[in-house]
Amino acid sequence: MKNQNFIYAMRITKLAENDFYVDYPFSDMNIHGSAESLEEAIEIAKSSLEFTLFDMYEEDEEFPVFDEDEVSELEKTKEANQFITLIGTSMKTVVEKFGEKKIVKSITIPQYQDFWLKKTKLNLSQFVQDKLNKEIER
Repeated sequence: MKNQNFIYAMRITKLAENDFYVDYPFSDMNIHGSAESLEEAIEIAKSSLEFTLFDMYEEDEEFPVFDEDEVSELEKTKEANQFITLIGTSMKTVVEKFGEKKIVKSITIPQYQDFWLKKTKLNLSQFVQDKLNKEIER
C-alpha cells in the first residue's frame, strides 16, 4: 500500500444557530452528519470521510477522484448558509486511525529461530509488525 493522499470537498450547511449539516455532495460516497458548531462540523466531515475511506479500503473499492471542476461548480451553486471546505487526509492516517485493533495470528518458525529469539530476547510480534510496516509503506 502506498501512502496515497486524498483531498475531497465537503459541504456544510448552517440550518439554525447551533445546527449544522455536513454532507459529501457527490455521488461517489454517502457521507453526512450533524453538528452544533462549525468547528465540530469540520471535525465530523473529516472523521466521516476517513471512516468511509477505510470501509472502501477494506472492501477493496476504488476511491473517488477529486474533481476540481465539480468543486468549482459546487462553489458557484452554494447557498448563503453553506460552506464548501476541502478535507485532506492520507491512506496511512486512515489505516492507522481505524485499523489499530490488534489481531492474534499464529506463525510457525523453525526451532533454531525460536532458540535465537529466546537468546536475544527479541519480541517476535514487534519484529513482524516492523517488517510489515516497511512493506506497507513501499
